[in-house]
Amino acid sequence: MPLNSNNPNSQYLSLCVFLSFLLQPCRADVCVVWVAKGIEQNFGQEIMEMMSRHPKDKVIVHDTALMGRPNVSQMSVEMAKKWRAEVVIVTSNPEGSRDVVDACKGAGIPAFGPIWDS
Repeated sequence: MPLNSNNPNSQYLSLCVFLSFLLQPCRADVCVVWVAKGIEQNFGQEIMEMMSRHPKDKVIVHDTALMGRPNVSQMSVEMAKKWRAEVVIVTSNPEGSRDVVDACKGAGIPAFGPIWDS
């Protein structure tokens, strides 16, 4: 689940990790929660079109510039339960990654994110 960061370049890198799962045939059932600021302005129409090709019920795009900042941890847990996810993978800043992983684990959902130990 690509999540929010204050740097548009790092947001793009986070999303890129998941784009290949959305753009090519894949045996995995992939669902995405993408939270970022100024999505169309920072990522462009091409990325938005790529995201729109994936089934609408499996992609949540939340633009904080338009919709405000959500509780990403809560959103991740709710969507993981709704989608019956086997695992949550988060790419975010250190605090965001930790918060989502901790919330998911607290809800009994396996979750993984970057280690941030360097």
